Amino acid sequence: MKKNKKHFEISVGISAFNEEGTIGTVIDSILEQKQNGWKLKEVLVYSDGSNDKTCDIAKNKSKLFVKVFDFNTRKGKTYRLNQILKKFRGDILIIFDADIGISDRYVISNMIEEFKKDKNVKLVGGNSRNYQPKSFFENAISSSYYVYFKSRDEIKGGNNVYACTGACLSLARDFAKRLVIPKDVINDDTFFYFSCITMGFKFRYAKKAIVYFRLASNIKDFLRQMFRNHPEAINAKYKKYFGDLIDKEYKRSRTFYLKKILEAFTNNPTGTLFMVLLKICMKPFYPYFSKNYKLSWFTAKSTKKELIYYSGESL
Repeated sequence: MKKNKKHFEISVGISAFNEEGTIGTVIDSILEQKQNGWKLKEVLVYSDGSNDKTCDIAKNKSKLFVKVFDFNTRKGKTYRLNQILKKFRGDILIIFDADIGISDRYVISNMIEEFKKDKNVKLVGGNSRNYQPKSFFENAISSSYYVYFKSRDEIKGGNNVYACTGACLSLARDFAKRLVIPKDVINDDTFFYFSCITMGFKFRYAKKAIVYFRLASNIKDFLRQMFRNHPEAINAKYKKYFGDLIDKEYKRSRTFYLKKILEAFTNNPTGTLFMVLLKICMKPFYPYFSKNYKLSWFTAKSTKKELIYYSGESL
């Protein structure tokens, strides 16, 4: 991929499982993006055993760009991403989750700009943020994310592992085509991040490329997400692939960490205390769930509700 190429050809990849409430909005938002310095080549939708109207909705979108692959068997997101990595034809692959809200028409353009600045940038993360919480439990989770978001924005100028989230990622072709996600990996975004760093490439955070995700609305779905995404779970799984790099990249000073928890506590005392106690209780179980992974354990249903955003406009 040439640094000074005027127009990048962009492939978008989406792994979807029962996303009938969101997939149409996500595809529409992609098709309506302002193509500044890039051209849309294809939108690849891989249905991972969906048994709702996900594929029907996706197939009714632009047949010029949208290609739907309907599989009967559920294999998991990482399996489908491996297929997308092999299939895509663009200069850059944009990976979106199927249940996000894309904030405006410049999300892709804002990510593409990071590749133009430095030819060694091979992975770019978007800025995933949660929708406004609506319940005590969602407010509690939001307090937990406060510390995460502050870590993302303030450590290493934002170019850190906390800014690499699977909801919105961009991979340069020459990097992406070298990747095969191992079968036992359950967290694709951090695998991409550590692979990028290990290969000697650079990761960049596109702060203006904002997408929104729903918070889990019940403790069952939250636990499913934490046992898949929390650094403790990732440490247990990834040590054999990336060794001490895991601890190095996730490291936060105790002063920084406690300061951000205190800020979250000041804003939401009850919710923050609830989350601190919950995570303390969860800590002994991370190695077990990581080692004994089952796909059905990690599907959060409450985050797949109909989107409230459409092309950045509130409905």
